[in-house]
Amino acid sequence: MLWVPQKGVLRVQHNAGSVGTLTPGTSVTTGASTNTKGTPAEIFSATNFASFWMTIIATGYGAGGVASDGAMDILIGAATEEVLIPNLLMGECGNVGDNTEGGFKRWDFPLYTPAGSRIAVQAAGRRTSTAFNVVMYLHGGNGSPPFRVGSKVTTYGMGTVPNGTAITPGANGAEGSWAQIAAATSEDHFAFLPSFQVTNDSIILNRVLSLEIGVGAATEESIGEWLFSAHANELVHGPMDSTPVFQDVPAGTRLSMRASNNATNSDSYNAVIHAVS
Repeated sequence: MLWVPQKGVLRVQHNAGSVGTLTPGTSVTTGASTNTKGTPAEIFSATNFASFWMTIIATGYGAGGVASDGAMDILIGAATEEVLIPNLLMGECGNVGDNTEGGFKRWDFPLYTPAGSRIAVQAAGRRTSTAFNVVMYLHGGNGSPPFRVGSKVTTYGMGTVPNGTAITPGANGAEGSWAQIAAATSEDHFAFLPSFQVTNDSIILNRVLSLEIGVGAATEESIGEWLFSAHANELVHGPMDSTPVFQDVPAGTRLSMRASNNATNSDSYNAVIHAVS
């Protein structure tokens, strides 16, 4: 029997707007103190359909000569929101149309969200009470996705908001040492994606960095690698590619990260791992 794929089953809902702008999406304001998330900003009052893939883009928080590390949560539900994705490191994200080489930050997750869901964002950052923008795309509708889909994201390695775990890259293209992010995962996971930013720095140097996620004990297995770029206008772009790596990792597994730098380490960096379950 010939199997014919269904056509026209993928739907998209987004908040990017229908008119070109340098500030697409929804304005989100960081909390009044560095370590406190601000008031949630609503992205969708009710999703139009059940979705299985979420794209998140953060823009416009980085600024020249200003330390701009930050962390944001994706929330789902009504006034007592549940955290769907905690602590995406949106620090130093640039504008969509930035011509100074410091672009936006983007993450893609295989996540299920029911039809009719309210989705919001809250954030904390070094620049307090400061607005930036979040764009979100939901993909779904009829049919079934050709990949596994989860229901939530756990973030490992978050220290004091807005920073993750300190990472020291190897200089001049060398691999740095593995840094433990989690001694043991709290549950089974199947997809992984990093966040990365510069730590409390108003004079960032131009760098290209490669970041790896490792699983296991002292002889870590590398399961994925992503690029980030840091720029002298105090902006950080990445991860590139924004797609997660799919790998089954059971509960109780150690997670680690290491990085390499194309030049010397003149800045301090921090990172977290987002794991889907």
